[in-house]
Amino acid sequence: MFREALTYPVRGDHAEQPLLVGVICSLAVGLLARLGVLALLGLLPAILLVGYAVAVVRATAESDGSSSSLRSDAPPRFGDFGALAADGVRALVVAVGYLLVPAVALAVTIRGAAAGSGPADLGATVLLFGASTTVLVVSLAFAYLLPAALAGVARRRSVSEGFDRGRLRKFAGDGGYFVGWISALLVAGSSVVVLGSLAALGRPGEVAALALSFYALVAVSRLVGRSVR
Repeated sequence: MFREALTYPVRGDHAEQPLLVGVICSLAVGLLARLGVLALLGLLPAILLVGYAVAVVRATAESDGSSSSLRSDAPPRFGDFGALAADGVRALVVAVGYLLVPAVALAVTIRGAAAGSGPADLGATVLLFGASTTVLVVSLAFAYLLPAALAGVARRRSVSEGFDRGRLRKFAGDGGYFVGWISALLVAGSSVVVLGSLAALGRPGEVAALALSFYALVAVSRLVGRSVR
């Protein structure tokens, strides 16, 4: 599974097209962020990247899953930028919806910790520990369901599919989905470590990290699509 996902971004006779466009979008996001204009201009390439990730999830989830299909399956090309942008916006709306609750819970917990930073009190310590544990569990639960929600958005092109409780329950209890989610999480976590180390090397390392971030995005999206299929 890992090898297949890691070689997926360079598969096919026209792999250079999505790689080139994706790397340009990633570099554009980084450059505009450095210039301080990300909110105005950098949002567009970021949305296109999210939309492309959705396209990868959709293409993978809709394949037949046979070994021959997996070997011949190639990444989708950057084609209809309007459709990619629409997919990206829908995915971001769903992601914000899923991450909002953990973010609010985390903010409340941090505020409580700051307010109780005076003399040690056993009751306050126990309460803070319980609240922190609850936030962690809630965050993991939302993170676990988010790929399934995004896959629903990808396949139906509808924001409401990301909040279909019946559909999400089926995914939550499926062993194949769990294995795929863990695989995607491991690749994403490893990518963050590697790209962060590259970025710490200076300007050339930052450029390399931005370029490779698109490759990592496609590989993780491939794993998410496989877990959903």
